[in-house]
Amino acid sequence: YTYSEAFSQSIINTLNAYYSLKDAFVATDAVKVNEAGTQLKTRLDSLKLDEVQTYDSLGYSSIYGGPGDVSAEITGMLGESDIEKKRESFEMISNAFYDMMRVIKPAGVTIYYQYCPMAFENKGAYWLSNTDSIRNPYFGKKMLTCGETKETLKY
Repeated sequence: YTYSEAFSQSIINTLNAYYSLKDAFVATDAVKVNEAGTQLKTRLDSLKLDEVQTYDSLGYSSIYGGPGDVSAEITGMLGESDIEKKRESFEMISNAFYDMMRVIKPAGVTIYYQYCPMAFENKGAYWLSNTDSIRNPYFGKKMLTCGETKETLKY
């Protein structure tokens, strides 16, 4: 698909805000998590997915509530004082982002879909990264490189 320059840029800005949030979790820095979360919420609240409907109405219908749901989850995350509880919200945010990016298919962007099998008492959890090297947001320094790339999204 060829989206407008404005929409493409808004998707890239939103993805970059997500990556900042991921990096804040990697650093296990609650202050940075809140700052990045606030920034991501602002990006999501202004994201207009209407252009997606033009190219993929079925995909659009599966994600059109996504930004609002993620924004609500971020609000909950910001209210949590415990970093581990914040990480639970980050898992939901990551899953929603994966679904959105698979439908939107942003051109010229490579997204690494990564997985840690040990997150949340071995339940496992996914996240998105802009690099193929593993920097685990669920454990930070405790197990920085625990995980693997499960899928590479490139459109």
